[in-house]
Amino acid sequence: MKNFWLASFAITALLASCLACKSLASQPTDTMPVNTTASNVAESSPANQTGKKTIDNPNLEKADFTVTAEDLDREFTRDGVTSKDLEKYLSKNIAVSGRVATIVLEKQGTVQPWVTLYAPGILHGVNCYFDDDRAEQLKLLQKDKMTKVQGFQGRFLVPKISPKLEHCAVIEAS
Repeated sequence: MKNFWLASFAITALLASCLACKSLASQPTDTMPVNTTASNVAESSPANQTGKKTIDNPNLEKADFTVTAEDLDREFTRDGVTSKDLEKYLSKNIAVSGRVATIVLEKQGTVQPWVTLYAPGILHGVNCYFDDDRAEQLKLLQKDKMTKVQGFQGRFLVPKISPKLEHCAVIEAS
């Protein structure tokens, strides 16, 4: 009888924690509604016809690489990758497309606002950090929607660690 009550209590506690996690997970705490009146949305873009908004970024340099977030993350984190393998990305502009996994709209201490583009695995994805003058562009993004972001790969080239792009700009938002 003692085991019955112990098992009942354990199952009840497990169900209660699952329900609590599910209700917390459904709260959209890290996203804001899309601002469709932002002045940097190109209204006449052909991409708008497919539900995508093309963002006007004057003075944005041409990307040296265009890749998906999953492919870029896979290249940085694959077994046997070395610093030498990643040198081609050193000090390059990279345009990355992918699904928005996380959005942080506010600067936290010295950490700039950022978006993480999804890649499979725990602690995987491409982290894209925005300077103050482009941080408002993050409001154009929605969690679980596709986007294209361009950023600069600086000296943070560490094998087995997901890529980190700086000085980012949103190129397209869904």
